[in-house]
Amino acid sequence: ECSMCPAMIEEVVGNAIIDREFQADLLNGKRAHVLARFSLTPEERQALLSIRAESLESFAGQIVGWLQSQHASARTWQAS
Repeated sequence: ECSMCPAMIEEVVGNAIIDREFQADLLNGKRAHVLARFSLTPEERQALLSIRAESLESFAGQIVGWLQSQHASARTWQAS
């Protein structure tokens, strides 16, 4: 099980799907401002702020990649 709960990340993406204005802000220079309303961990916030994407699909794809890398790191750490 992943030690970091992605519930807030899912909420960010869910909001972007249903709210076009939020989606536009997420993909432009207002990302830090719109993410402030979510209870993200420092790691989640940094990951979301570091994404470079011009579409929601690209943004979500990079989130999935980050989550998979986090999960793989957690498994490696637990195995050692």
